[in-house]
Amino acid sequence: MTLLQRVIAGNALVVFVGALILALSPATISPRITGDEALLLAAGATAALAANAVLMRRALAPLRSLAAEMAAVDPLRPAPPRGPREGVAEVAALGRAYDTMVHRLLAERHASAGRAIAAQEAERARIGRELHDEVGQALTGVALELQGLEAVDAAARAERLGAAREALRAAADGVHEITHGLRPEPLEDFGLRGALVALASGLADRARLRVRRELAPALPALAPATELVVYRVAQEALTNVARHAGATTVTLSARVEGDMMVLTVADDGRGVDGALPGTGVQGMRERALLAGGTLDLGPAAPDGTGTAVRLAVPVEGTA
Repeated sequence: MTLLQRVIAGNALVVFVGALILALSPATISPRITGDEALLLAAGATAALAANAVLMRRALAPLRSLAAEMAAVDPLRPAPPRGPREGVAEVAALGRAYDTMVHRLLAERHASAGRAIAAQEAERARIGRELHDEVGQALTGVALELQGLEAVDAAARAERLGAAREALRAAADGVHEITHGLRPEPLEDFGLRGALVALASGLADRARLRVRRELAPALPALAPATELVVYRVAQEALTNVARHAGATTVTLSARVEGDMMVLTVADDGRGVDGALPGTGVQGMRERALLAGGTLDLGPAAPDGTGTAVRLAVPVEGTA
């Protein structure tokens, strides 16, 4: 029996038994109800309600059990193994859907945690290489220039001190570049619009691409974390264009659509088929999700050429 059939059957049973008792019992109701008759009616109604409550409690017991099972789930622990769901058809179907949802969410959480750890390790490795290759070599050069400085004449000492000074300046520039990669200074100094302009200009200089900027004169106020998401998505999308698209022109636009700010990076390159493995698209989508937004990837032109990355995030106060 389905849950609905059980509820109907339970109520019907109570009504039928009550009608049968009334039909077979010698009890009658006077035109003016007496005290004994009122007590009898109250007792009968109470008994019917109690019977109905018992029957409904039994019928709804599987739902209470499933609710308790849902409340006991610990997202930080693996999902316990579940056997086949049995019982009322609707509750069994709900239980199977719940099991599928829990296992899917836990699998996605496990995959996301793995990607986050891999990204952290890759970032640490990158910073380590940059420190070794740039700062470490520069400081080694300073040490070599200063070595035995007392034993040389004044002219050679001045020359070597100048070389050491230049090496220290190069090391300082290397540290500045590394810190700039960790936290974008333009975003803090000039705001989101200025940081996007700097990104576009930097890409045009490095990759020799024609970069078109279509930025609203005044972008809306966003939470600092959301601004960082927009900046990082724009940075990742522009980097992908320079490395993989084979494009000659890229358009960076940012505008307001209703209660959302929309960032679009579109190029005229070779295009993709809805996915761009290995180029950070999953990371961009996770960033968008953390900001309460969405990220879409598709062709930039009606004929399927080019790639357009579209990020939509809520304007502050509308999320």
